[in-house]
Amino acid sequence: MAEVLTKPSRRIRNMVAKELRLIVKDKVALSLIFLLPAAIIGLLWYVTDQSSLGGMEMSSSSSSGSSGDMGDNSSFVSDVALGVIDLDTSRTYEGEDLSENFTGFLEMFSRTLIRYNSTEEAFQDLYDMRIDGYVVIPDGFEANLTVNEPTYVEVHMDATALIEQNTVMGAVQGATIMFRASHMWIRSEVFPAMMIEFTPEGGYLESTFGGFIVVFSSYLGIAMTSAQSIVGDAPLRRMLLTPTNRLEVIIAKVVAYVIIGFFQSLLLVSLWIVAFDLNLNTGFESLILIMSLTSLTGSTTGILISSVASTRLQANQMFLFVLFGTIILSGFFIDVGVIDEILPLNQGLDILIATAFKGLSLLDVLVPVLKLLGFSVVAILVATLIFSKKPTLG
Repeated sequence: MAEVLTKPSRRIRNMVAKELRLIVKDKVALSLIFLLPAAIIGLLWYVTDQSSLGGMEMSSSSSSGSSGDMGDNSSFVSDVALGVIDLDTSRTYEGEDLSENFTGFLEMFSRTLIRYNSTEEAFQDLYDMRIDGYVVIPDGFEANLTVNEPTYVEVHMDATALIEQNTVMGAVQGATIMFRASHMWIRSEVFPAMMIEFTPEGGYLESTFGGFIVVFSSYLGIAMTSAQSIVGDAPLRRMLLTPTNRLEVIIAKVVAYVIIGFFQSLLLVSLWIVAFDLNLNTGFESLILIMSLTSLTGSTTGILISSVASTRLQANQMFLFVLFGTIILSGFFIDVGVIDEILPLNQGLDILIATAFKGLSLLDVLVPVLKLLGFSVVAILVATLIFSKKPTLG
């Protein structure tokens, strides 16, 4: 029985070694995996170092008030979770409680509105990503408006959530405009003051966009090379004449590319930290584990492409489709809605940001980790099923 169990593992081990030898001999593949991502990080370092964008930081306690109304409220996004802390104790206005009235308008412009008794509770929920931002209504809010004195409400947002920052400010500004219009106020103003939390130590652009480049390179760099792993493997025809089954082949190729991805992750994370002098809030080993997990999804994505394709040309064309689709739907540039909760690159970026900048542990981001593992398992099974239906290799 023990001998029977060891035969598949021995075959997989031999195939992993064979796959690693083929990758090491392919100088073009190695350059795409290691040199190209390193060059991109180096280019980002050079551009930010030579331009005014380099070292751009956003202080977690800095604020910027809006100097006027937004003329067009058609871009307001209501799919946002807000928190509100009402600290106002003044009651000088004849009529409704103005802070409560303002809270009602915030509720109109948000998917979920949570009332907190303290800023500490709201800050913790923002840290844990249960809300997208929270508003602090200061004491004296109603008193200032009663005598036509401007007042500011603090809008606290997550520095690592670029898309959510726009949606939060849109909702708060929309609520502010509707609140003022409902009372026919012209001179009295309510200004949202933006407060950025969890700002990375180091250049803001280098931290956030650099993180995107690292995950992007890890996922798609491995996917690009592994997309040729089946259609470009001539010795595989002979190997399939042995007792080796298709699942063993897929697993062996996945393991081989994950090993390559591990060393790629060491290089990328090290360059990212050293080049931009980042002070991250998690251990180096956690970052490597996260990046290796991203490499796993990239490996399974590429092997799935290779199992579907019949020729190298088809594999290249499919990868280009995946490449452009991944960039567009990455969630880094535009809000992609529920898709952001599914795609592996998006989940990998969320895990990296949450751990590196916010200091969350891997247990805190267990759900996206399980999503990445689930995606990998499904991709392996689908690739095996498709591969088993192919009588020959193209």
